[in-house]
Amino acid sequence: MPLSNKDKRRAREHAVLMLYQYDVGHFEPEEVKSFYREETEGESPDVLSLAENLFDAVLSNKEEVDAVISKFIKKGWSLDRLLPVDRAILRLATTEILKGSLSPVPAIINDAVEIAKEYGEDEKSPKFVNAILDRIAKER
Repeated sequence: MPLSNKDKRRAREHAVLMLYQYDVGHFEPEEVKSFYREETEGESPDVLSLAENLFDAVLSNKEEVDAVISKFIKKGWSLDRLLPVDRAILRLATTEILKGSLSPVPAIINDAVEIAKEYGEDEKSPKFVNAILDRIAKER
């Protein structure tokens, strides 16, 4: 059975949280996935599988994705200066925009903005994420 849009959004949310954990905790990818599986007991196996695939896709394309994001952030800023959650959201959505996705680009951006509203560490996170992803999508 294909995943619903709600399922895809949950998978993206889980992938962002795994990326955050990977980035901030400096764990190995397999440690993050193993820990995350334990923490999300009861979640649909299909949703968790998609989340892990998205997480792996970001890590496999991290250099390319980071280079693309870096082109669109403020002069004098580096990706390292971004809030970790914003960085995780941007990496995930950019990977999906560049490498293909189960969803159209507007849905990817919308989910990223919604995740930024929920998990962003700054009230400006949703607007910031939207602006960067919109520019990346237009260039693509």
